[in-house]
Amino acid sequence: MDAREHDGGSWDRATLDLIDRRSSTRRFDADRGVDDAQREAVLHAASRAPSAGAMMMYSIIDIREQATLDRLAVLCDDQPMIARAPWALVFVVDYCKWIDLFEHIGCFAEAYVARTGRPPRRTPGLGEFAIAAQDAVIAAQNAVIAAEAVGLGSCYIGDIVENDEDVRDLLDLPEHTVPLSMLILGPRAKERPATPHPTVNLVMSERYRRADAATLDAQVAEMDAMFRPHAMAAGERVLDIYERKHTSDFMAEMGRSMELWLKNWGLGK
Repeated sequence: MDAREHDGGSWDRATLDLIDRRSSTRRFDADRGVDDAQREAVLHAASRAPSAGAMMMYSIIDIREQATLDRLAVLCDDQPMIARAPWALVFVVDYCKWIDLFEHIGCFAEAYVARTGRPPRRTPGLGEFAIAAQDAVIAAQNAVIAAEAVGLGSCYIGDIVENDEDVRDLLDLPEHTVPLSMLILGPRAKERPATPHPTVNLVMSERYRRADAATLDAQVAEMDAMFRPHAMAAGERVLDIYERKHTSDFMAEMGRSMELWLKNWGLGK
């Protein structure tokens, strides 16, 4: 049964409805800005996101200056909508702050090493990256929902990981950081319907299951139906994703830059 058909009981229906109707905003109302109360609500919600051990292994870069937005629009795969947004938040996977804290409190000092027998460990690994990345994206999604609640639209910009060298210089990102996601936010220029999201071959009971041919055919049909009139022939949506995303120049650049970001984190060669 669809959750929307449930009698609800004590459920917070407003929150479920907000999630259900949310769609990405790519056009902002130039005559309206973002006020301080909206900013505070969004940032507070981000800070209340679940975090491993409450370590908050992320940082949020709050961007309002037009020059920075203009530059990000170029670096993030030439998307002018970024420059037209009144506000952007970059969610940085950040272990630099913890290395700084460990050093500040004396974890690398000779006396601490001698007393505990723990050699200084100044570089995080894949484990830290995994949980820090989760922290960052959970915080970003909290910000998305809060933005909807206070009347702001938002759009994720995954291209923030492209052009590693230039983005790192622009945002002064130190070692052990990765700008994993960015949101652009602002009042919507107009309301738009929620984007359909396919559900076939999404939820699996108890174990991962590779789809059989019948399930794959159903998945293709569902995506084609949702994306008409753009998808006119069977499988056209999958082909579109293969050509426009999977084999695109920007995905190749994203892969190149992610290798550099992971080196910046301390991973890889």
